[in-house]
Formats: sequence, C-alpha cells, structure tokens
Amino acid sequence: MARYYFDVQDGRGFHRDEIGDEFDSFEEAREQAQALLPDIAREELPDGDLHVITCDVRDESGRIIYRGKLTFEGTRDPPWVPRLD
Repeated sequence: MARYYFDVQDGRGFHRDEIGDEFDSFEEAREQAQALLPDIAREELPDGDLHVITCDVRDESGRIIYRGKLTFEGTRDPPWVPRLD
C-alpha cells in the first residue's frame, strides 16, 4: 500500500494534509479526491456565487500526481438564458 496526501484549497484557504491515507492504487486515491470535492462544496455553499475548490493528491515523495477541481458559479438573471414568463 502507498500513502497519498490530499491538499485542499477552498474559500477558507489552503489545507495541507500532513497525515495522508493508504490506498492500494492511484485509482483509489483519485476516487477519494473526487469524493472529497462535493463534500467540501456542501459545507461551503451557498455562501456566495463563486467557489473554486481544488484537491491535489501527493504521493509519498511529495510530488503532485493528480488535481481535481470543482467550480461553482451562480449568476442572477444571466443574459444568455431565455425567460419563461
């Protein structure tokens, strides 16, 4: 098993993972990063109209081997959407 670290950048700042988690493969670590992003978004939304959350996965050597990014952008009365009334 290899240890992977999940560093998160969100609206609250940068959060470096100092502990990490062990996984059998890169694919399992990637899936964990993808699962973390919506969980973080649920905690932060709906606090504003623009959120970008990233999760970098580092391997045991400290090299970033994967980056997941989730972006939410809300716009009131966007001009490109037809009105239904």
